Amino acid sequence: MSKDVIDEQEFIDNMVDNKPESNRRENGSTQGSVHIQQVGCGCFDRRKMLMNLLIYTVVLMVTSGLFPGFYIADVFAAFGAAVIMSLLNIFVKPLLIVITIPLTVMTLGLFYFVINGIILLMTASWMGSLFEIRSLWTAVFAAIFISFLQNALKKYFTDGLE
Repeated sequence: MSKDVIDEQEFIDNMVDNKPESNRRENGSTQGSVHIQQVGCGCFDRRKMLMNLLIYTVVLMVTSGLFPGFYIADVFAAFGAAVIMSLLNIFVKPLLIVITIPLTVMTLGLFYFVINGIILLMTASWMGSLFEIRSLWTAVFAAIFISFLQNALKKYFTDGLE
């Protein structure tokens, strides 16, 4: 069974113009799957990334107001922390997860919150006096709160962006 690879823009134009015959396979059937090759750099949805950073910023500000020992200077510091935490979540967190797999399994996944707390502490150490966390336990409990609130806000605000 051969798989056709067609241009994304050509496929969209054909679908808009209602020309299904140009999407047929060599044997004449329209059965099977269509694989689309992306043209250009469409790998990042800028609106969704910006919305996630704004949600992260709001969540960090709310957490700062609710948790004693969790301090963020202002909205700009919260946005900077959101950017740093996003980068740490992309590059450092997977490494921490792989290193701590046995501990995470032994604690039935609860150690994952400690990893999130460590990411928070790393962000705070990079930001200096603009973002301070008093202890590891404050970071862990804040990470739990941040996870729940961030997921709720993402579900509420980013459903229409997909």
